[in-house]
Amino acid sequence: MKPLFIVNEYAGKGKTKQRWSNIQRHLDMLAIPYQVHFTTRPREAVEVAKRAALYECSHVIAVGGDGTVNEVVNGLCGQQAVFGVIPTGTGNDFARMLDIPDDPFFAVKKLVNGSEKKIDLLELNGKFIAGAIGIGFDGAIAEDMNRSSWKKRFGAFGYVLSMLKILRTFYPFTLYLDLDEKSFMIDKCWMVAVGNSCFYGGGMKICPDAKHDDGLLDVCIVHDLSRTGILKAFPSVFSGRHVQHPNVIYMRGQEVHVRTEPSVYIHGDGEIFGQTPGEIVIHPHALNVIC
Repeated sequence: MKPLFIVNEYAGKGKTKQRWSNIQRHLDMLAIPYQVHFTTRPREAVEVAKRAALYECSHVIAVGGDGTVNEVVNGLCGQQAVFGVIPTGTGNDFARMLDIPDDPFFAVKKLVNGSEKKIDLLELNGKFIAGAIGIGFDGAIAEDMNRSSWKKRFGAFGYVLSMLKILRTFYPFTLYLDLDEKSFMIDKCWMVAVGNSCFYGGGMKICPDAKHDDGLLDVCIVHDLSRTGILKAFPSVFSGRHVQHPNVIYMRGQEVHVRTEPSVYIHGDGEIFGQTPGEIVIHPHALNVIC
């Protein structure tokens, strides 16, 4: 069965449709056989990827952003099919994690010349996530971005705009967290990030030590900061230096249970997954990828 390309034409501020024509030229030039499916509704890519794996499609390629990646990953987890990505979204953190170029020609060449490997996946309340999970302040930002037009209009910069908006109204919460066999209660918590990858939000290194194939999840907790303190610390997230801040806790493990008072939003790779409580586990070597 020919490799299947699942294309989200609305990714990347709606520019993926024109980018796909360019990608097709590269595929034809490199004599790569393929079939294509264009998605038209949310969660469609999950069903299409599952069906492709059922019919023993050898390779399934997501063409879109991290939201498209998340859907295809949920369709392929635990299957034999090899997953690839041509990044055309706004954040493209999954592609960044695997060193897949933004340039369509070189991304296509990765599909031809790349190596197959297995990577870990996070599971949150029964759904799979390849990159990172944000709880609290960051979850509220993701919810605001998905509800507003800022992501479509401003791309990754929309995150900064939503952050400034949410910062005015968000109040820290009480966190009850179990990591493997250790329990923590933290007051005035702003956010919890759980990473399989170090990247999220379009290149921020929220969990700078996270590795996608080590069988561990990384946990970053930000607590007891003023709003001004959040603003001052924010730039350091892009380099990963925020973990040196005295009000940041960084841990590693295999299973996390999170409860908060009050309940707060949870996102996985930018997609909202409801509100707390949440149970997160790592699944080692759960997905075959080419990169």
